[in-house]
Amino acid sequence: MQTGLALYIGNTLKAQGFEVICAGTPSAVNLMKVADPKKAYIETYVNIDKCIDQIAEGTFDVDLTFGFIHKDSGLQYLGTIAALSRSTPVAVVFGREAEPLSKEVGESLDGVHVVWATAVHNPLPLKKKLDKMGEWAALVRGQV
Repeated sequence: MQTGLALYIGNTLKAQGFEVICAGTPSAVNLMKVADPKKAYIETYVNIDKCIDQIAEGTFDVDLTFGFIHKDSGLQYLGTIAALSRSTPVAVVFGREAEPLSKEVGESLDGVHVVWATAVHNPLPLKKKLDKMGEWAALVRGQV
């Protein structure tokens, strides 16, 4: 489910004029590369730990950060990036425990936009909620 939604978000961001970068664990990055071998949706791939290091060093940053959260580790990654980066965090929360986890995300991260659904295998409920967000450029800090 994450791969499909990540590609959808990448496609939408690209259509809105963003440079699309995917940061993830080695396994997650490999899933994305297999799903998008011609880089039609995602232009650049980065190891999430190296990405966080570069943001902390001030050598790299982004405007928007979409974090997929279905357990605490996703919250920790997005929280770390949100604390170090000037980017606007968007939490995409899913799974059987999505509702309580989305509340935890909203309470834990300042300025986060939370999109959630109890979806486990079907990405359409989250896709519909992402579509309701409209032009994502409006979410970029300093643009509103």
